[in-house]
Amino acid sequence: MDSGDLEVLARVPLFSGLPGDVLARIAAQARTKRHPRNAMLFRQGDEALALHVLLEGQVGLMGSVGAEPEQTMVEILDAGESFIAAAVLTGKPYLVGAMALTPCRVLELPRGPLLEDLRTTPDLALAMMAALAKHFRMLMREVKDLKLKTASQRLALYLMTLTPRRRGSVILRLPHNKSLIAARVGVRPETLSRAFAHLRSLGVVVDGHTIAVGDLARLGRYCHEGCEEI
Repeated sequence: MDSGDLEVLARVPLFSGLPGDVLARIAAQARTKRHPRNAMLFRQGDEALALHVLLEGQVGLMGSVGAEPEQTMVEILDAGESFIAAAVLTGKPYLVGAMALTPCRVLELPRGPLLEDLRTTPDLALAMMAALAKHFRMLMREVKDLKLKTASQRLALYLMTLTPRRRGSVILRLPHNKSLIAARVGVRPETLSRAFAHLRSLGVVVDGHTIAVGDLARLGRYCHEGCEEI
């Protein structure tokens, strides 16, 4: 690892706030890997041998049911995020697979040394508990969105994640193809098209992968964005 990687690791919620010597010890046990676009980091059902931290690029978590070949996107991760901590802690197989959506670089923390550090470092154990609790709340919010919000509202929520602004108008560029976005929103591609059509009445104009939003505040009110804190 270089100093830049160590800085990224220090910003990961799981490791932020740890003493420098603890962070350096964890980093010394880690290894980094580069993956090309569409490469599988691991597959659903594989043994969880390491905690993964995304240093560069984007990774998609996807799963299927039974022997079905079709994969559904569960989550899209950006640089600085750790993932699949629960499988590493419990020693259970991965419930989802991970695929590089862009060329990416990933830090892998082997399970054995990580568990030993958790046993001997209370600050790290508490940080792990906090990270897992936050992720659980995020998953519960997504379940509520799936149960209680329409496809158009979920699409509006997704569009709001593409900009830090919450007022005025904005031009957005979709970062993925619409099939991938449909899976992330939890709809079929044809339903995504209908959802985009519905959002036209709220000032959302689609031109290929470019999206013009006329009134961000109005769109946020429509999808109840920001009503609950993660």
